[in-house]
Amino acid sequence: MHNVCAAEIRVFFSGLSNTASGATTAGMDYSMLRSLCLLIETNLGDLHLYTGSKSPTQHYVAFQRVAFGMATRSSKEEIRHRTKLRRRGIVSDVVGSGVDSVRSNRLHRFTSISGQDGLFAAIPRPLWFLSERGAPAVISHRLRHAAPAGVSPLPVNGFCSGLMLKDNANSDGGSGSSNLAFLTLHDRIGRVGSQRLTLYNGLPDVFSPHGMLPGGGLCVQKVPLGVTVRQIKFIDDASVSSVSHPLYALLISKEAECDQSHLNDDGLTTEERRGAKEEKEREKTRRQVEADLGGFEVEQEWVEEIEREDCFEVEKKYGGAPPIPGRVYEIWLVDASGWNVIDTYQLEEWEHGVAIEVMNLSDISGDPNGDNGPQDTDKDDETSLFLSVGTGIVDHDGEDVSSRGRILLFEIKRTTDSSKNVTNSGENSNINKNDKVAAINFVYEKDILLGPVTCLVCLPCENKNRLVVGAGAEITVEQWGDQKLTQVGFFHANMQVQSIVLFKTFLLLSDAYDSLHFLVWRESDKSLTLLAKDYEPTCVYAAGLLTRGGAVSFVCHDDRQNLTFFSYAPDDPAARGGNKLVLRADYHLGAQTVSLQSHHCRSSLLINSATIQSSLVALKLQDPFFGKLDDDRRFALHFGTTDGGFGSILPLNENVYWRLLALQSVMSNALESDCSLSQRAWRLYRRTPRRGGCKSNDRKKGVIDGDLVMKYTDIPLTEQENLASAIGSTVDLVVDNLLEVCCSASY
Repeated sequence: MHNVCAAEIRVFFSGLSNTASGATTAGMDYSMLRSLCLLIETNLGDLHLYTGSKSPTQHYVAFQRVAFGMATRSSKEEIRHRTKLRRRGIVSDVVGSGVDSVRSNRLHRFTSISGQDGLFAAIPRPLWFLSERGAPAVISHRLRHAAPAGVSPLPVNGFCSGLMLKDNANSDGGSGSSNLAFLTLHDRIGRVGSQRLTLYNGLPDVFSPHGMLPGGGLCVQKVPLGVTVRQIKFIDDASVSSVSHPLYALLISKEAECDQSHLNDDGLTTEERRGAKEEKEREKTRRQVEADLGGFEVEQEWVEEIEREDCFEVEKKYGGAPPIPGRVYEIWLVDASGWNVIDTYQLEEWEHGVAIEVMNLSDISGDPNGDNGPQDTDKDDETSLFLSVGTGIVDHDGEDVSSRGRILLFEIKRTTDSSKNVTNSGENSNINKNDKVAAINFVYEKDILLGPVTCLVCLPCENKNRLVVGAGAEITVEQWGDQKLTQVGFFHANMQVQSIVLFKTFLLLSDAYDSLHFLVWRESDKSLTLLAKDYEPTCVYAAGLLTRGGAVSFVCHDDRQNLTFFSYAPDDPAARGGNKLVLRADYHLGAQTVSLQSHHCRSSLLINSATIQSSLVALKLQDPFFGKLDDDRRFALHFGTTDGGFGSILPLNENVYWRLLALQSVMSNALESDCSLSQRAWRLYRRTPRRGGCKSNDRKKGVIDGDLVMKYTDIPLTEQENLASAIGSTVDLVVDNLLEVCCSASY
């Protein structure tokens, strides 16, 4: 049993500050947007949040616990890392001295930071406790150039709020009470013991007019553009995009009205139009007479041509032919410093933008199918940055004519120097909309007759970058050279290419109706070879890759809101000689998504850093063996759902998997479920009725429900001990596993 006691208690208000600009003078009541909260930190490092509500009949305040599903104590990996540093003499051992017996405050109340009141918890996972529409919300705090966790017990050593800056006071009429600044002090990378003092001018990104707190330690800022954003790509090139002016390429569509004024006049005179109408009436009468003499119905035997005059007549006195709603697709180049559109390119009429990608293509001259000489393998070909766009064209004839597509290539170049956008005081000013930071220039187009271009991927191989195009049921490999694209390889799929996921020279192809295909590109003969595929008829909506060390798994999301996990195992008996992908697990997600994006799984030693690359370099200097284990080399998937959700899919090692699987089995029986519904039945794989898709009656399962097991951190300690003992484990070990899961899911 644990001996648990409260180490620190704080009572605070979260929500809009009473000292907001104009609040006291206007007599406005902000009580509905404020919450009375009680936060307790235990000696184990756990946080318990309670909200208070006043009884309408009796004069007392009742507190109710709020579950936020996060583990806040120190991880065992931090303790092991601190032990390594002590053995090497990098960190001194101060246990038992008088300094360690004094515990500083970790829960800090603040007021009037960006017009909000709340609390900052300087714990092993620094958190902000704020308010979203009157309800408490939690946001994780990330530190710039922070030292890896484990060097000191707490990442944030000091916090000070209530600072009044000169600019805030001038903008608020001299008071400055509605927006106060704050300071943080944390361990920085470099020499052990050095610290970084950071001054923040409030939290403008969180409390902007379009800011939202969805939960899970995240904050979201909505950027209204007034159009429908189909796809967005970041231009990750230092020659074009900078820190002060990050650039994004957007594929958007907007509503427009198509003019039909050409229908008002058919070019005929009144006499000609009257004569044509009489001719049609005589032809109709003749057909009716023939039908009466022959004894059959004219509607059954004659097929009349439906012309525009038979459907409607344009009456000019009522305004003529009205405009009809249409859709126009454009390519935008947007500066994220102010989300200003700096350049646009409009696609043609009846052309739909489908795919967009920013990539570097090699300029390979000569015969694409010939030998360019042995010297090409020793040096890198010249590469150029391109914005590639794939489109689909369906003209006014509709489905009577097969659709086709186009590949558009654009160059992105800087047009001005961003240094002239700096004032004399050294502060960045807003860029002039008439002064472009960069521009997109049309370079090349290629017509694709196979169908609409649904996906574009850059294929790097032997210091050469080529373009992989998915159009219709074909995959083609295009080579850039002599200012044009030349096809050098192809592969024919079954129905419709949905997406292509590339890693090294392997391609994961998702067919819209026939599941996944696993291909490999061979540079020797410039061919795409099928290694294995899934033979089940599955409608694929999204596909992705999960990796842990050298193991790779393929994830497929289908139209039934399922997730299926495959692996390429030629030696497995279920692989049918190696040409079939082996099904490893399945799971019912219960939400629809169209994209699975990959991210690196963070360790608990790096979770507090906002600059992950610099902190990772510092960690490898402290521990040269970090990154050698499979758990240090994991890549997970994150996705957004059509109903506004956000989630992650993580690979786990075997010990953690079996422990959490046992915990999930026990919790599904021990905890109360909503409406007495079965948690297990909800996560079972939903079969499809298409073309014998129900042949396999066994479900693999094999996936942990993170929403269920994370409830373990919010239940009372006695129930935690009972559940842990039921699976033959301890509370500390289970909470530590859940903590690592939270860190790996953070993006």
